[in-house]
Amino acid sequence: MSHSPSLVDGRRPVLPSRVVVTLLLPVACLWPQANAKAQGATGSLLRGQVQLANGSAPPPTTVSLLDTQEQTTTDSLGRFALRTMHRGVATLVARRVGFIPATVDIEIPCDTALRLTLVPMPPSLTAMTVVAAGEYTLGSGRTASLTPLEVAQTPGAAANVAKALQTLPGPQNVDEGSGLFVRGGDVTETRVLLDDAWLLSPARFDNPIGHVTATVNPFLLDRTVFSAGGSGAQYGNALSGMVRMETAGRPLTSTGNATASIGSAGLTAALAPHRRLGIRANANIRALAPLIAVFGEAQPYAPPPEGGDVSGTLEWQSGKAGRIRLFALRDDSRFGVGNAGVPTGTVYTATTGQNMLVLSWRDSASTWRPAFTVARSSVNRAESIETLRLGTQLGVIHAVAAIAWQPDGRLHLRIGGDLERLNAQYTGALRDSSDTERSVTDRALFDARTRSDRVGAFAEATFQSYAGLRIISGVRTDRATITATRTLDPRLSVMWQRGSVGVTGALGVLHQVAEPTFYRPSEARSRFDPMRVRESILGVQWGRDSAVLRLEFYDKAYSNLWQFTRHNGVAGNARGHARGTDLFLKTRLNATTRSRVAWSIVRSRRDDPDTGIDAPAIGDVRHSVNWITDRVYGQLTVSTALRYATGRPFTDIIGAQRVADVALPVYGAPNSARLPAYWRSDIAASWYRPIGGGRAMVLWGDLSNLFNRGNVMRYRWNADYRERLPVRAPFNRALYAGATLLY
Repeated sequence: MSHSPSLVDGRRPVLPSRVVVTLLLPVACLWPQANAKAQGATGSLLRGQVQLANGSAPPPTTVSLLDTQEQTTTDSLGRFALRTMHRGVATLVARRVGFIPATVDIEIPCDTALRLTLVPMPPSLTAMTVVAAGEYTLGSGRTASLTPLEVAQTPGAAANVAKALQTLPGPQNVDEGSGLFVRGGDVTETRVLLDDAWLLSPARFDNPIGHVTATVNPFLLDRTVFSAGGSGAQYGNALSGMVRMETAGRPLTSTGNATASIGSAGLTAALAPHRRLGIRANANIRALAPLIAVFGEAQPYAPPPEGGDVSGTLEWQSGKAGRIRLFALRDDSRFGVGNAGVPTGTVYTATTGQNMLVLSWRDSASTWRPAFTVARSSVNRAESIETLRLGTQLGVIHAVAAIAWQPDGRLHLRIGGDLERLNAQYTGALRDSSDTERSVTDRALFDARTRSDRVGAFAEATFQSYAGLRIISGVRTDRATITATRTLDPRLSVMWQRGSVGVTGALGVLHQVAEPTFYRPSEARSRFDPMRVRESILGVQWGRDSAVLRLEFYDKAYSNLWQFTRHNGVAGNARGHARGTDLFLKTRLNATTRSRVAWSIVRSRRDDPDTGIDAPAIGDVRHSVNWITDRVYGQLTVSTALRYATGRPFTDIIGAQRVADVALPVYGAPNSARLPAYWRSDIAASWYRPIGGGRAMVLWGDLSNLFNRGNVMRYRWNADYRERLPVRAPFNRALYAGATLLY
């Protein structure tokens, strides 16, 4: 939201100390989207192409920046080049008589080849700015809620896509982690897709009571769409939420940067070796031990969080409006912590490795628009709690194919399907405490292996009338070998717009196959049916662009839920219900100040897995509020964030009984107690100053948890269950500061 450049490197180290100061020392441009030759006194150069729906070039078309009114005209091939001195968020628009204006929100400087598609203007066909019910977008587009740069600038988010998503309506602030508990649902019920492929582990585990960082750098992404409900028939196997991330396209020019700090170092490169070939790459290493040695720690780490990641994109322009893209990711992390929220002295360690390879093809050069994705993902996690060793190995092959037919701007038909093969292995072993390091043996406790193949198909039609009405209807069917059950999901979404007022609604059925860890074929259970939810949404939206107020009401009825008992048993066939209201307000207070508020109200209940009694669900956080404000003072940008949530429910221990001289807990009513209210405030600032010769300096700082709030994440009890001890968030107040030199 800022108009001034600021730090966009998504790898600030997160240190659980009271005050942490780090100084970044880049040796090249830190802006992943910066064109070094276009940042000097001559301004930035925007390049791209305007095309028709069939991929051909239109007659000469005017391309302009709405923010500055600078403009140019396309050539005979539809290409354009526009130089501007503007920096920050801007809107590029292409206009031609007889066509609907094509717009895209960008961040300047921009090194990506821009593409705008003109659609013939039917008689009185309204350009829809109201999005589908439950859907919010991060990235380009007039309906965008956040841009990738705003993800990095969100105070306290530390360039974490998941943490930025939590500032939108729908997710509940259950803890300090980055898990998405959407509209009363569980974190396992939200599915994350990358270029339509399933990302098995979207968050990196840096602490046993919550994930704190994302595995995908936001600046390798073009846009992220978050659906809190009402998702189309194309997407399945998700009960509560859907996150769809699309990787960034090929760069227009070659750039690079390097960063170094006490706790991390990174390299980023964008290469354009050929006019049709582009490469993006990012590598980082993390080691918080030096920071902890200097500033101390909020809890005993052994070892401190450390790891590294490598990711990149290779894209080939296969035609006028086609591309072939290869994305690869490798991430490793390791950490250990004492007193992990169970009896004092307990030590917890975890090592995680993740791989992902995605090959995708898209072509929109004609009225027939094919799309294909094939991916291989794997996660290997090893955990230990004292002498207990746990292992998790997941591997999935995911293929998605679809073809769309769009003869005009009113009708859009799409059919397709996906194939998913998941292999899961869960192991447990007990290490003899008397063994020495020279002779260590593990006694196997269990070794569960599960394979599940899922095949899905869908058909969907979108129709827009001249009266500002858009209807999306579709049906989806899935069958998984692990459930041996075929599901049928009808879905309907309606949007109506008149001027700046819009009404949205959605009805549908969604199914999800529970995680393989719930599947116990050795137990006497007749069926392992997929989980099911029936949802309905009604929303109203006022305003557009700089000022938007959006209000949505929803109702969800769950059946056949699978849950863990407190002793890690499995309980199925549970029912549940969630209803609530989401409010989203985005406004420009004046020329230099923007603000947005997301307020989620929910009442969520589910059958308790231990007693079968209807009780509040873990996502029953009645109120979650996020208030983000950005203010520009010349070349200084200041951003503040205030987060508040009522405490989540938990089952209290109200006493103890002794059996054979062993104290056993006596539990109260399921989830009848609540944690204290959660709140924290963060502030971030960046200052941009040109220093001549095409170079500039950016000074930045981020003060997280401004008032040093020690939020309670859960409780633990002493050995005889007489004393309840709070387990607080692992991070106290932390100051991150640095300087960046732009070339």
